[in-house]
Amino acid sequence: MTIPPQEPQGGFGRGAVSYGVQATTPASFQGPESLTRRQDASSRIAGFAFLLGGPMLLYFGCMLYVLDPELEVAAPLCAAGTLVLILGIAMLRRRTVFDARGIHSRGLLRTVHLPWPDSRAGFMVVVTGGGKGGPVALIEVGAAGHRVRLSAPRLSSREAKDLRLRLEAEVDGIWAWALDRGYAREAMPVPPARQGADPRLVQGIPPPGAAPRALPVDQALLAHEPLILKERPNWHGLIPNVILLVVLCAVALLAVLGPERTPQVFAGVLPEDGTARGSVGLWVLLVVAVGGLSAGLHRILRERTILSRSGLVLAGRRTRRVAWPPSRSYLFVRSWRRLWFTEASAWLRAPSGAVLHVPGTLRWSRNEDRALLAAATMAQTIWDWGLARAVTHDDGSYRPAPDDAIEQERRANDRRIAYLTIGGTQALRSSTRLM
Repeated sequence: MTIPPQEPQGGFGRGAVSYGVQATTPASFQGPESLTRRQDASSRIAGFAFLLGGPMLLYFGCMLYVLDPELEVAAPLCAAGTLVLILGIAMLRRRTVFDARGIHSRGLLRTVHLPWPDSRAGFMVVVTGGGKGGPVALIEVGAAGHRVRLSAPRLSSREAKDLRLRLEAEVDGIWAWALDRGYAREAMPVPPARQGADPRLVQGIPPPGAAPRALPVDQALLAHEPLILKERPNWHGLIPNVILLVVLCAVALLAVLGPERTPQVFAGVLPEDGTARGSVGLWVLLVVAVGGLSAGLHRILRERTILSRSGLVLAGRRTRRVAWPPSRSYLFVRSWRRLWFTEASAWLRAPSGAVLHVPGTLRWSRNEDRALLAAATMAQTIWDWGLARAVTHDDGSYRPAPDDAIEQERRANDRRIAYLTIGGTQALRSSTRLM
């Protein structure tokens, strides 16, 4: 008896393949009922070391206090032992469990329970840090209009440039397992292949044109010719520079006046021998603060992009003239996380292969999804302006960024934007207010 072949399901439901995931697991093998992800081996070893060292410090501190209550070192030892013990417990407690009920991320004080997202794009890989331990790649899950950071898995490295790719592969494996178990369903359509794309990366490319069609492009901007895009002031980003400059100017003024003319209320702030007046470090810091503030104001006041029928003029630190790109894939979005907010802007892959920032498209928000949507809207505005005047057209090809790290970030952002504009209707409603 011959069983006729069945056509694959078309883009939705459990049979759909998520971005970056190939359904290769046989139906007869579904894997374990739950998956547990903990901190990496080095973090667990450090956790065990802290868990042993904390009680030892507490023991020595208590013994010294019993032997001689007058010893001043006993109390600091007990405090240090307590902190080390808490740190060890925190490092060993962090884990994430994936099962039929959802995602359970356990931190130091509480456990967060999340439902499975309706798409692989609901998982966001974020690369943060850059200190002594190097950057850290971690996972965030979109839930109820905001993002929840998972305790595990996480990856860290001093020099590795493939942190995002490695953690994306880990998430792909978890998502494929959840689809196979029936715990999750893919709501995003399967992206068709594009010309010029690397066959290994086809599943990471969002549907051509799907996300931009849902973006609310401002029709009033499309009527301008030429169209000039200017930066929206982000005064929040200038606050640290302004505060630093005010403090340094006050110190410099006291140094210039000298101890003999310094008001009595500021007496003792600077050395009385007048050495602060010739301090090189003080004046270097002042110059750096002035330079940082000037650069921020320059970006706000001067940087812009001018769209004309002959091409694009990118007026930033340098003025560049670029011809209209032959494909929509030449325009994409990149983002950066700051201390209090997220910045996102449009970038252009020039025909020469260089990746250029498009001035006038920078958007910021405390909600990263809002910033991404706002920057994607500006990129789509540029493309629609060219289409409306027949100075460009989409040839259907895909042009990856020449740098692997930028391409990884670009595919992750494109996937997230496509999810917000197509599959993540609830997330889109909470993120439509553009900054």
